[in-house]
Amino acid sequence: MRLYKYRGFENLEFALDIFINQRLFAADFKSLNDPMEGRYIYSKGMLSKEEISRIRGRKSEFKILSLSETAVNMLMWSYYSEGHKGFAVGVEVLDQGVSIEPVTYVDDLKLDKEEGGDIAKAILTKKLKLWSHEREHRVFAQGSPFVAVKVKELVFGINTESRQSELLTAIAKKFCPGITIRQLVRTDIETGELDEYEI
Repeated sequence: MRLYKYRGFENLEFALDIFINQRLFAADFKSLNDPMEGRYIYSKGMLSKEEISRIRGRKSEFKILSLSETAVNMLMWSYYSEGHKGFAVGVEVLDQGVSIEPVTYVDDLKLDKEEGGDIAKAILTKKLKLWSHEREHRVFAQGSPFVAVKVKELVFGINTESRQSELLTAIAKKFCPGITIRQLVRTDIETGELDEYEI
């Protein structure tokens, strides 16, 4: 499955690392941009102190790489790619030691103890519905903060400066043979608005 990471040119070292080393950085959940990340609501008496401690410890074991199903979302370009001046990288995750989970978008962060399985991972794959435009998938890694990927596509924002796109294109072609490269135009961007004929 091809998934996308939005980036800017501000931290060029990190940008180049993606293409040269074919990897993406996975972060501790506490450093992600949603302040509600990893939080959950539970009823009084639902969890013992030991269970809460176990969930907290389990959450801290994970490194998380956030990727999106889409490379054309207007808000994603605005937030994560320096106002459409950056780029998005389409990748396939190669790392066998990770799991990839789609994010579920919910009305509240209430914990359902009947979910079974890994409760910490269930918590970390729930976000409030206001984030649903991100169409996020999360790569869960343990140990190394880097996830091995195959870079398949490079997409430049509508406001990317030509000198930057030319430089990154040359680097991408050198280190990622067969990569597809494209420049977005305004009509490519998903705005979330309804077509005028839709009701």
